[in-house]
Amino acid sequence: MQSRVLVVMLAEATFDLIMPMAKAGKLPTFSRLMATGGSGTLQSQMPMVTPQMCGTIVTGRSPGQHGLMDFYQRGDDGKFRETDGSALKAPPVWRILSEAGVRCGILNVPFTFPPEKINGFLIAGEDAPGAHPSIAYPRDVFEEVTQRFGPYPLKDTFPGGRDKTDYLTLINRDIERQSEIYEYLLKSKPWEFAITFFSHTAMVQHYFWADHLSTDPSNIFKGVVESAYVALDTAIDKLVRAAGEGATVFVISDSGAGPLNSGVNINQYLEQQGFLARKPGYKPPTRETPASNSTAQVKSTGGKAETLRRSVQKILRGPLKPLYFTINYRLRPLKAWIQSHLSGSSIDWSKTRAYSRGQWGYIYINRKGRDPHGIVAPGAEYDAVCAEIAAAFEKLIDPATGEKAASRVWRRDELYHGPMVEWAPDIVIDWKNGAYMPNEASRGDSVFAPRFREYMSWPTSGSHRLGGVLIAAGPKVKPGSTLQGARIIDLMPTWLHLLGQKIPAEVEGKVIPAFASEQAAT
Repeated sequence: MQSRVLVVMLAEATFDLIMPMAKAGKLPTFSRLMATGGSGTLQSQMPMVTPQMCGTIVTGRSPGQHGLMDFYQRGDDGKFRETDGSALKAPPVWRILSEAGVRCGILNVPFTFPPEKINGFLIAGEDAPGAHPSIAYPRDVFEEVTQRFGPYPLKDTFPGGRDKTDYLTLINRDIERQSEIYEYLLKSKPWEFAITFFSHTAMVQHYFWADHLSTDPSNIFKGVVESAYVALDTAIDKLVRAAGEGATVFVISDSGAGPLNSGVNINQYLEQQGFLARKPGYKPPTRETPASNSTAQVKSTGGKAETLRRSVQKILRGPLKPLYFTINYRLRPLKAWIQSHLSGSSIDWSKTRAYSRGQWGYIYINRKGRDPHGIVAPGAEYDAVCAEIAAAFEKLIDPATGEKAASRVWRRDELYHGPMVEWAPDIVIDWKNGAYMPNEASRGDSVFAPRFREYMSWPTSGSHRLGGVLIAAGPKVKPGSTLQGARIIDLMPTWLHLLGQKIPAEVEGKVIPAFASEQAAT
């Protein structure tokens, strides 16, 4: 039997949570894989956003090469568009393997819609517009799954319009449903390389980190994070057994995680520093925030547009759920326009030199000749504005700690290289220890404030860290070994190496040292 490689990606999983739970006997599968195989820190990349990290993992190339920058990213015409798999401009691992005759199974991996024809089967991930046969290749794989298991659980746990109490049972139920489907496909379909993705670790950490740390015995959300890891431990066991004897199994995360110090209203700070101007009469919306362990929902005065969006989300996940795919897919251009309009409707572009958008710390210069309302001339003026912004953020102090919030401010040509650099933000803020994230739905006039995701009615309390998870077990992994020097960019060439395939010259990553002793294919 040809060797197999199974990859289970847990979004933003962290050893900071895994190790204590494993030592307490709560994660037997994690413990077994680390004992029979190896483990170590997997170094992520800056900035720690899902599109960039996932693109790097599956291509072995950096964002300036593969082209995935954010969930909505700016094109070279200055306009923002919703991102899907078509934005990936470097070949992913399954395409290279398919062309070499290696059969692949790709399940729920972000940015795989529209699904490409591969030697094997593929069901697209979170960029897919909804659960529909067209998100799978071949289409009959989707139909086979839904006939056997019922409605396909695509993005069922995303927070659009949901109550916090829903997550007391929703996460574990979704993990069980997904793992049953993945187990069935891994057992019933031929494959040599398979990769599956679970978003639940990221979700519970972002939304329930403070609850996890709570010492209040009445906090009903305290066990949500641990419960998700326990459920994933069971899910991984199913998939490992489905892969069979002799398979090399990787459990990885795209980054680590940790507590969030604060959300940051970046545009508010840009306005205070004179880089962004608001239209006359603008008043920032407000929000009443309950205690982190409260079951009450936040009362928001975010305006009619936000109220409408939240209502539409509820309807699409309720009465109109059967039409969710069609509506979401057909209206993608309109959604992108609405997102751009809402994010910039209060901005006076004739007086704005820079603005922020995105989930990390992206700043875009309103440049002449590129952006629709550009006022900053390229060249010396552009460079001067970038330098001023960098200086402003390097002195930004979090009043809660008295310390700087940013450890570094990057110009994009310092951080990115390759043909897709023009798609990158002009400036990227490297937040100190990853403990800050921008508010997607800013409220009030403070720079530092509780962080809210769009559509959410309670604040997030977890963020990202550079140290991710790497666990590997199989015939070529020494039991109990420490896997050192691994980066997310090194995963793809390592998988090719283990499957006896030549690594393309364009791949920037290297075979992880623990696996490099084997002779590379030629």
